[in-house]
Amino acid sequence: MKPTNVPLTVRNFDRVKCGICFGCGCACGYIAYLKGGDLVDVYGHPHHPNNVGSLCSRGITLLQRAPFSPLRLRHPLLREGDSWRSVGRAEVLDWMEKNLRGRIAVFLGRHTDLKDYLAARTLTKHVYGDALYLPFASSTLKPRLWSSKRVILLLECEPVFSEPMTARWLVDAFERSAYIVAVSSRFTTASAKATARLLLKPPAAVRFFEELAEALEGRSQALEEEAVRLVEAFTSISDSSLILVGETLLRSPWRDNVISALRRIRRRVRIDYAVVGDVSLFELRELPDFLRDLESYDAFVLFGNPAVHMSHEELRLLRERKVLHLTHFPNLTSHWADLLVPVPFFHEREFTGYRTSFGSLYTSPRVLDPPEGVCDPADLLLAFTGGSIDPAGVLPDREVDPEEGAILPAPFIEDWDGEIEPAPLEEEGVFLVCDSTLTDETGHWSLWTHELEPEQIALLNGRTAELLGVKDSVEFSGVSLKLKLTPNVAEDVLFVPLSFEETQPFGGGVRPGSLLGGRGYRVARLQIPRR
Repeated sequence: MKPTNVPLTVRNFDRVKCGICFGCGCACGYIAYLKGGDLVDVYGHPHHPNNVGSLCSRGITLLQRAPFSPLRLRHPLLREGDSWRSVGRAEVLDWMEKNLRGRIAVFLGRHTDLKDYLAARTLTKHVYGDALYLPFASSTLKPRLWSSKRVILLLECEPVFSEPMTARWLVDAFERSAYIVAVSSRFTTASAKATARLLLKPPAAVRFFEELAEALEGRSQALEEEAVRLVEAFTSISDSSLILVGETLLRSPWRDNVISALRRIRRRVRIDYAVVGDVSLFELRELPDFLRDLESYDAFVLFGNPAVHMSHEELRLLRERKVLHLTHFPNLTSHWADLLVPVPFFHEREFTGYRTSFGSLYTSPRVLDPPEGVCDPADLLLAFTGGSIDPAGVLPDREVDPEEGAILPAPFIEDWDGEIEPAPLEEEGVFLVCDSTLTDETGHWSLWTHELEPEQIALLNGRTAELLGVKDSVEFSGVSLKLKLTPNVAEDVLFVPLSFEETQPFGGGVRPGSLLGGRGYRVARLQIPRR
C-alpha cells in the first residue's frame, strides 16, 4: 500500500514505508515513519480494510517497542557448561552439522514466516507448531463483515485478547443492535457487548453448543431460554447469523465435540462461522502431538517458547537432547537449549504470514533493517540442508494483494468429511482455564505492555472459593498463586493468564504447562477437594 498524502505524524522523519502487522491473524495495515535507521512513529493505515486506521497495543509493541529492547538477543550464543559464548554464523553451521543428527523435529512459533515453514520441511518431515491446524476453512467471511450480522453467538471467544482488531467489528454489530449471545467461562469485553451472557465452565459450554446443534437438527431438547431464541433466530435469518468459536475449546479434550457440532449446524442451516485465534493455513502437527512425541527425537530446532507448555518431566527430556533455539528474547526455552540464534521480527524481513484465523495469506515488505548478528532463520536452515524452497502450489505465483491477501482454497466445514471422535463430557469438579489476556508472552518482555498485566493472579468466583475453602491464595499442581475473587468467572472455574513463565524479566510467574500438566491443552480438571 502507499502512504497517505498528508503524514499522520508530527515527528521528524525522512522515509515512509507501509506494511502488514503479523502480531496476530488480523493482518492490519500500518504506516511506519523512519529517520535514518530509526522507527520514530507508527500508525494504523487509514485505508486498509482490515483495521481502517486502528492499531492495537500488541501491534505497536511488536513494531515499535520490542525490536529496540535492551533485552533482545543480538548475536548467537553457544552453551559451554554453565556459561555462554558468543559465536558467528560459521560456528552456528558447524554446531548444526555436528549435532542435528538422527531423528529431528522442528517446532514453529507464532512469529514464523511461511518460508521458515517450508525451510523446516527441507530439514525434516516432523514439523510441529503451537498453532491450530484445521483441514477445513477456518472462516466463511472476513471479520469486517461481522458488523452486518444481526445474530451472533460467541463460544468461549474473546477477540480483544486473541485477534484484537476484530473486536471493532463486533462493536459495530452491537451498535447496530445485533442480538449477541456470549457463552464463556469468564466475563470479558465481548461479554460486555452481548445481549445475553452465559457464564459456564468449559464442558458445560460445549454441552450447550451440542444441544444447540441437536435442536437445529429437529431433535427435541429442554433448552435454556437463550438457546431457544438462538434456534429460532438461526432458523429464520440464517443468512444474517454468525457463530464465532474461540480457539480455547479447540485446545481442550472436547475439540472434536465442538467441530462436530459446528459441522452439524452448518449442514442444517448455512450460518456464517469463524474460528478466532492462532490457526495455521498449512499442515503441521500441533502442540499436544509435540509433547507426546518428545521422547522419540534426538535433536530439536525450536522457534518461540514451547517450554512454557511443558511439565517438569518434559523439560528434563528436552535437556537430554540437542536443542537449537531461534528466538527474539532469551526466554524459558533458551534455558533448556544448547545454541541460541537471534531472529528478525516480522517487519525486519519480507514476511508472508501463514498463521491467521481467517483464511487469507498476506505478504509484507521489509520495513526495518535487522540488527547485525540477527539471522534469517529460513536462510540458516537452507544453508544447513543445502536445499531450496519450491514455491509451486504454496507461495502465490503473483504479488499478493496488500488489502485482501490471497484466499487459500479449503472446503467449508460442512463439506469436510474427516473423522472425528467426540469425547465424553465430564462436568463434575473445578476446571483450570489458562487463556489469553491483554498481554501476550512476547509483550511481557516490554515494560510498556507488561504493566498492563504486571503479575500473575488466579481468578475465582466467590462461591467456588467458599466451597474450596480458599481466600487469598490457592494451591494446586504443586504451586501457590495469589487469588483474586471476582463474579466475572464462572462457578467451578479457576482462570490463570496464559502468558506468564518463570524467567520473564519483569516479575515472572508459573508456566501454564506446569499448571495444566503439560498436555498442550488450555483446559484441565483440577484435583482440588471441596470443603
